[in-house]
Amino acid sequence: MSSNGPAISAWWVLVLLPLGAVAGLVVGNMPVPERAADPFGIARVAEPAPVPKPPAPGEAPPPAETGAKDEPASDQPSSWTSFSAAMEESQRTGKPVLMDFNAEWCPPCQRLKREVFDDWSLGPAVQVAVIPVSIVDRVREEGRNTDEVQDLQRRYSVDAFPTLVVTSARTGRSVQTRGYGGPQATMGWISQAVKSVR
Repeated sequence: MSSNGPAISAWWVLVLLPLGAVAGLVVGNMPVPERAADPFGIARVAEPAPVPKPPAPGEAPPPAETGAKDEPASDQPSSWTSFSAAMEESQRTGKPVLMDFNAEWCPPCQRLKREVFDDWSLGPAVQVAVIPVSIVDRVREEGRNTDEVQDLQRRYSVDAFPTLVVTSARTGRSVQTRGYGGPQATMGWISQAVKSVR
């Protein structure tokens, strides 16, 4: 019997397969650098916190921090909340408020909710960028809106659904858009709106 090269025995395969699986598990469980998500879905490697320099000889040390800051880290998501709670948080933190004026009977409103706010990647990005508030028009279902919804619709001249308004309690600036042009257009608009109200 002639052989052109070394034959691999079935026993070697049985020995090497478990070793390969163990090596795969070890490599797969290696630590990965921590990633921080950009408010609009672009992941970046988180940079380490800067180490403060010790004071020079004869120089006074910097004052110690006395408690938590009012402003949370910019990458902290905000929960969907009421208008008044959102404005309080915006005043305290400087983070803009996003008001989603919508109605249950409105198909574009439902698409916006499903494709952006409830999307597994875009929804959290919205909550990092803004403090979100859903303002639901109930005229068709109940014959009227609450006083707060009527006041907000009047204040922001809402006459179509969906209407998105981004505002800042600190600066008093606000911008708005009407309709739904898809997920990417909406995320782009929110990004620009956040910059313009700060």
